[in-house]
Amino acid sequence: MIRLQPERKALSAKMIRNVAFGGMRALLLAPVPFVMTPLILSKVGTRGYGTWAVFVALNGFTSLVDLGLLGTLSKYVAEHYAHGDFGRLNRLLNTGLVVFTVLASVLVAGLWIVSGPLVNLMFHGSALGLGELRFLFHCALILVWINVVTLFSSSVTSGLQRLDLANILSAFNILSAAIVGATLLLRGWGISGLLYANIGSAALTLFAYSWLIHRLLPQFTLDPFQADKVEARRIFGFSLQIYVTQAAGAIHNQIEKLLLAFFVGVVPVGWYDIAGDVSTKLRSAPQLLLGPVLPAASELNARGEGDKLVELYYRTHKYLAFLSIPLVCFAVAMAGQFVNLWIGTGLHFIALPLEILLIVNLFNLLTGPGYLILAGRGILWPGMYSALIGVVLNLVLSSALIYTFGFAGAVTGTSISLITASLIFFYLFHRETRSSLSRLLREAYLKPLGCSLLLVAILAFVLPAANLTWIGLALRALVFAVAYTGLLLCSNFFDQYDWTKLQSAVPVIRIARRVAPVA
Repeated sequence: MIRLQPERKALSAKMIRNVAFGGMRALLLAPVPFVMTPLILSKVGTRGYGTWAVFVALNGFTSLVDLGLLGTLSKYVAEHYAHGDFGRLNRLLNTGLVVFTVLASVLVAGLWIVSGPLVNLMFHGSALGLGELRFLFHCALILVWINVVTLFSSSVTSGLQRLDLANILSAFNILSAAIVGATLLLRGWGISGLLYANIGSAALTLFAYSWLIHRLLPQFTLDPFQADKVEARRIFGFSLQIYVTQAAGAIHNQIEKLLLAFFVGVVPVGWYDIAGDVSTKLRSAPQLLLGPVLPAASELNARGEGDKLVELYYRTHKYLAFLSIPLVCFAVAMAGQFVNLWIGTGLHFIALPLEILLIVNLFNLLTGPGYLILAGRGILWPGMYSALIGVVLNLVLSSALIYTFGFAGAVTGTSISLITASLIFFYLFHRETRSSLSRLLREAYLKPLGCSLLLVAILAFVLPAANLTWIGLALRALVFAVAYTGLLLCSNFFDQYDWTKLQSAVPVIRIARRVAPVA
């Protein structure tokens, strides 16, 4: 059998490859929510969609059970692999696998025990009977177990900086679940068809991950008896600090849905899920740039290359701004027309929450480079403090506002808490690292924001958005993207370093360089 050898690629080359595959994954999966959401609504109605959204939210909370181990294992895998210490790496992986398996089993057992009262509390207004809901809940626990164990495999591929392969498996998981789920919906299986499709796809993905790790790390020998208590304590000592921030992310993403289900019913859960899912999906495109940052920062920190860590911070923000600022500006400007085209004028009121969540998610996304670089250096307290403040604020505000105002309170509560936590993190990060905030704004955000706002204003004046078709919206997006790229190229946004790295990854970029000024 042919076995893959440890990679000797330059760090920048691995990061470019990881981001490129992440971008291809995003393009491939972009149509999925826009096809599935109206299909689900048409087949099971708003109450059925809300019921499915509650299942999705409950499954999303399973990320809380990893206790920060996902990022921790990625960090230590990257460090051991960089040093070629396969003995410690073998012990680390066996320990991590045992820990994830135990956590998954304990979580599923606990949820099974409380499934009866939990179903009664969380599915007010569902069209399904309690008996069917309990059965589906028990089936969903299979998906929960698989997803938690898969987190271990994901951390290994991330630490090896093979996010290209992880993105392929992730795309397969989502696409296969969507295709099979849509087929079963059309055959009248309803919510159960969606759930069965997700379970089958997740199981195949876990099997594929197992085979992939065997090929990437032939030095790894599966032996649960090699799990080491000392290694487990070392892992948990770091992971529990990461966990606070990770838990905060899961809470911010899902808590409004569960509070709406508890206080109001499943129908507004569906409304919030539509707005939140679109904003999250759009955020996930530029977020792909952040995937390689933690293992890269860990590797640079292990080598003692502090200057390169500083440069990694500013470069990551620069590329993040290049992608995220125009995407959000255009999406906010077109949100109303998009909602009308997508799910009809009857749900037009979702456009405003969508616009708000797009802006809030962008603001929160911008904390990513700093957090991941600090984590690579083993400094976690700024992320922990800001995350704790955000979570407490979200729980208090959202509970009160949802109880009082319903759906509108959910959007307001999560927006205030996320923006507050993000501002606190930026303050703590720049105080800890003494990085220049003015340099960050000047080099990374000034030109993308200025170009984006200018183009949005011009498009609104020259091409009014009333009564747009899908083709018209697509053409408007194409014009915006071309004009935005052209403006940035003419503004010297990209410097010599950027062009050199782009040329090494995509030779055709040389053509663009001939017509674009370089600082």
